[in-house]
Amino acid sequence: MGARPRGRSCFGLTMKIKILSIIILFAVISVSVVNSFILHREIDTITEKIRSLEINDGQTDAAVGKAEEIREYFRKKESYISLSVSHEDLSNIESILAEMIGQLEVGSCDDARVAKSRLIDALGHLKRLSGVNIDTIV
Repeated sequence: MGARPRGRSCFGLTMKIKILSIIILFAVISVSVVNSFILHREIDTITEKIRSLEINDGQTDAAVGKAEEIREYFRKKESYISLSVSHEDLSNIESILAEMIGQLEVGSCDDARVAKSRLIDALGHLKRLSGVNIDTIV
């Protein structure tokens, strides 16, 4: 049996490689936490905009305008959000948002309220998935 080469641990890795690996690990964890924080903030902003959308029978013009603004805001943020979450979830949110706008345009307030509720739920689901927790790690 030969002696181990100098500067190598029992696993065959130098101390420099171990330190570099730990630094990279902490960098990845830090970026993930910051990304999760930013995503949560954006999702909360979009959710609050939707919650504040008033859907009143016979007065849908203002609601259509506000819903269009929300859709434009979502589309601006979507390119960043899509880096971290499922495109299927984003497509679902976009679809529900379009459905809600369509229901408002034809004056179907009850259906628009249902779509609004579904949209808030879908955003809540997206927020849960984008968080740093044991479910998303596993």
